[in-house]
Amino acid sequence: METIASYFKIIFDVGPNVVLPFFIFLFALALGTKASKAIRAAIFIAIALIGIKMVVAFMGDNLGPAMKALSKNSGLKLDVMDVGWGAVAAAIWATPMGAIGIPVLLIFNLVLLYFRVTKTLMVDIWNYHHLITAGVLTYYATDNVYLGFVGMMLAAFITWLTADWAAPFLQKFYGLPGISMPTLSSISELVIAAPINELLDRIPGVKNIRGNFDSVRKYLGLFGEPAVLAVIIGLVIGIMANYSIKDSLNLAMNLAAVMIILPKVVAILMEGLMPIQEASSEFLQKHLGGREILLGLDSAISIGHPSVLTAALILTPFVLVLAAILPGNQMLPFADITVIPFRIAFVVALVNGNVFRTLVIGAVVLIQVLLCGTVTSPVLTKIFLAVGGKMPEGAVGVASFSGGSLFVTYAIMQTLSFILSGVIISAVVFGLFLLVAKSQQRKAIQLMEEEEENTYAAIQNKSTPL
Repeated sequence: METIASYFKIIFDVGPNVVLPFFIFLFALALGTKASKAIRAAIFIAIALIGIKMVVAFMGDNLGPAMKALSKNSGLKLDVMDVGWGAVAAAIWATPMGAIGIPVLLIFNLVLLYFRVTKTLMVDIWNYHHLITAGVLTYYATDNVYLGFVGMMLAAFITWLTADWAAPFLQKFYGLPGISMPTLSSISELVIAAPINELLDRIPGVKNIRGNFDSVRKYLGLFGEPAVLAVIIGLVIGIMANYSIKDSLNLAMNLAAVMIILPKVVAILMEGLMPIQEASSEFLQKHLGGREILLGLDSAISIGHPSVLTAALILTPFVLVLAAILPGNQMLPFADITVIPFRIAFVVALVNGNVFRTLVIGAVVLIQVLLCGTVTSPVLTKIFLAVGGKMPEGAVGVASFSGGSLFVTYAIMQTLSFILSGVIISAVVFGLFLLVAKSQQRKAIQLMEEEEENTYAAIQNKSTPL
């Protein structure tokens, strides 16, 4: 296993911009795609993901300092520093479980596919680090390597099954047929979001609140245009950060650029996916009797949607208010401010772009991130220091909007550490989520059966002579 892990580490050290297109190229060839088309598809997908990261980094370069100034002006005194998902991922990969986790999870994924437990083939190797994080945190919390691997496998199992469940509404909302998005940093929020959405469906008055981001933009006219809306939000953030007029205007225009450029980059991704989707459909019909297999990609492909970006920009300053007033929170949002789109992208699709529900559920998700990040910070800090990380000035601990802040990771770590409060919270939340998921599956099956019956009746009526 260590030998296999060493080979995977060599491949992984090349970086995700090379590793991901390499695996996509192999996957495309396995589906019967011509080599020339497979190469083009892999390159276009890689270009799109690089472009998405560049635009998100650009947003971070502009939004990060503004949020830091806003935090300073508000006088927040929180001693657990958000060091960002990148620092956490680097720390996780530096642990012994880091490289070993890749081949273990890849084999586990193929076994589950073979036995039809999941339909998701996670080719997004880079984001395996979210799954491995659950294992490493569990290992450091329990000092038991076996429980560490159990935690990693549990995170993978939950992620892939939830990705299967979420695929239909994500495909429909984002226009991505044949795709699932098994990125734990986005998937995890559905465990919280789905029960809340079901609860909102049962509250008189609240359940009837309509209006998605598209309809709001149409109602607002010019002020509802994504770029104009981004300018307004950017100016508000600039003023709150005590920026000068010049700096506020520059921030506003840069955020407007992100709002327009990011969807264009996602369009490049779609161009790369087209031949793989076509080949996948033909392959499944020919060799697997039409059995569905979903290509598991990074949830980054969903964050370019204008509704996601609009909601994220609205929630960004709000998270600082939450951090300041939330009882029990010690986490200061900073480096991961720009990953809020990843935290809410699936929420937006779950509620079909409903503005009210997106903001309400998004706020609850951010509360969960802050509290879980605070609770798991001591263990994450231990890992961070063990691999040579340096503690930020004035901080007593580190956290991020990834790692232990994800509810699935928190739940696994708390449960396998036999912490009673964590076990109870996890059991309640997962129990509610499973009830909602089962209910929605039954409704989907019932709807499908009704459509088949209607189709059959229509055919019978058409064929019956007058």
